[in-house]
Amino acid sequence: MQDFKNIADFIIKTAREAGADECDVLITNTTNSSVTVRLGQIEQLKQANPKALGLRVFRGRRQALTYTSDFREDSLVRLAKKTCELALLSSEDEFSGLPEPALLGRASVKLQLYDPAIRAISPEQKVTMANRLEEIGRQQSPLITNSDGSYWNDAYGTRVLANSRGFYGQQEFSSCSLTLGLVAEKDGVKQSDYWWSSRRFFNQLDSIENIAKETARRTLRKLGGRKPATQNVPVVFDPEAGSDFLGVLASVVTGDAVYRKNSFLIGKLNEAIGPKELQIVDDSLLTNGLRSREFDDEGLPGRTNVIVENGVLKTFLCDCYSARKLNLLPTGSATRSVSSAPATGTSNFYMQKGAYSPEEIIASVKNGVLLTNIHWVGVNYVTGDYSRGAEGHWIENGKVTYPVQEFTVAGNMLTMLKGISMIGNDLNFQYDRNAPTFKINEMTISGR
Repeated sequence: MQDFKNIADFIIKTAREAGADECDVLITNTTNSSVTVRLGQIEQLKQANPKALGLRVFRGRRQALTYTSDFREDSLVRLAKKTCELALLSSEDEFSGLPEPALLGRASVKLQLYDPAIRAISPEQKVTMANRLEEIGRQQSPLITNSDGSYWNDAYGTRVLANSRGFYGQQEFSSCSLTLGLVAEKDGVKQSDYWWSSRRFFNQLDSIENIAKETARRTLRKLGGRKPATQNVPVVFDPEAGSDFLGVLASVVTGDAVYRKNSFLIGKLNEAIGPKELQIVDDSLLTNGLRSREFDDEGLPGRTNVIVENGVLKTFLCDCYSARKLNLLPTGSATRSVSSAPATGTSNFYMQKGAYSPEEIIASVKNGVLLTNIHWVGVNYVTGDYSRGAEGHWIENGKVTYPVQEFTVAGNMLTMLKGISMIGNDLNFQYDRNAPTFKINEMTISGR
């Protein structure tokens, strides 16, 4: 049994015959490889081709989920029967079940998510790229004294979802990335940083030269760092720090977080939570997006969800389960693995670009900080209280001056959102959560 459609049809039919009222199946078949080079030597060269199948069975409002990597027919028969038996042992849940048939489907747009060129890259080419990346990076300055390694990673394969209500979706996908970490030293103090490029298509990766130079720039700019004085100042988030900020927001705009009472946005629906210039979107149909998809992991069509419009919280992202619990509509936001039931997640989550250049935003700050790195978790998702270790550069009279480190940046997410006063025009889809440069009028910096 090699054809995924036949495999899905077979196990759904077998599960129904074994007593399932409804069921769905997720099949993944992925090839991934990685290369690690350090100081010109290969430290790791790996390739794997994992495949797996997850079966979810409903008997009334009871459900069970099992998974396997054995696709032989007799193994799938045993899996289906065992899953049906396990379902009878679970508790009833009035909100469980497959999506209503009218909700099922896939996006009407055809997304290009697979690049056959990645499959054709030889191991020798991957090693050559990683070696060249490290070599160019180390040549950028005599202050660069070591390497944390150069990395190539890729993945490609097929993802299939089918259910007993007639939905079948199959999607090919691919991605690849190059990453470099460098170490610089000055006056006996070492600093390290990294940079990378990740894309679905090989020809869209940033050049090796640009990745190497950016890694070197980010590493060298940290030399001579100081600990800032404790004070309240404007804070400018660069796109990397902004991605982290959006990660906090992404965790609390899901229906799961709301019904579990783990979101500071509970009760804020249709209320202003930021300035009118603030627009936040979750778009699973983004062209070449790292998490784009034509259907979600319950079989609902991919879509563009506007989370915050003109500063107003417009919706929570919901899978079918959380939508039923909250009496809301599902938003095509289900994510799952073969070993887990669906939950709500984001796809390409981003803050829309604004009207200002990063230079204009920095020029507006008389005394403050440009955040470039944020460390360790320090967020209370219930209250929104925020306190994180950080690194960056001090801004004086509208100019970036010296690096700062060993400090925390603190505030409250609701206050921070409303305190956003300038949004940059430098949005770039480097991550699955992306923000342009933006300024928050005031936060607390705790240093010396």
